[in-house]
Amino acid sequence: MKAMMIAALVVASILPGIARAHHNSATIYRLSESMTISGVVTKVHFVNPHARIFLDVIDESGVSRQWLAEGANIIALRLHGWTGDEVQPGDKITVKGAPSRDGSARIEWTEILLPDGTSLGGGNGFPKERDELFERLEQQRRGANAE
Repeated sequence: MKAMMIAALVVASILPGIARAHHNSATIYRLSESMTISGVVTKVHFVNPHARIFLDVIDESGVSRQWLAEGANIIALRLHGWTGDEVQPGDKITVKGAPSRDGSARIEWTEILLPDGTSLGGGNGFPKERDELFERLEQQRRGANAE
């Protein structure tokens, strides 16, 4: 009985930290709005809970400012074909996505465009990639049933 009480206390003390670690992106980003920025990648963090790309963006007045582009978690990205090598420091990219609510230099990406025109998804809740994954799985299922 005492062991169960201790276990319950341990779990209860851990849960608030876990709940705080995950956030609803609508609390940070204006999901109903869209913006586009272009710049040079300075750092890439292919980590959880969200992949992060830092880039230097030159504004209309010619001032360079570091921006943070936040995407999905790496598990979701890997399920959609990402390896972590798609974007590297020095790359010039264009990022489309939702601006931050507080006006800071943050964007939740919905699409990343490379200079050659390649479009990378990987934003949080990315419906395009989810639909493509479901289509690939359905094609695999059909192929397996045909054999």
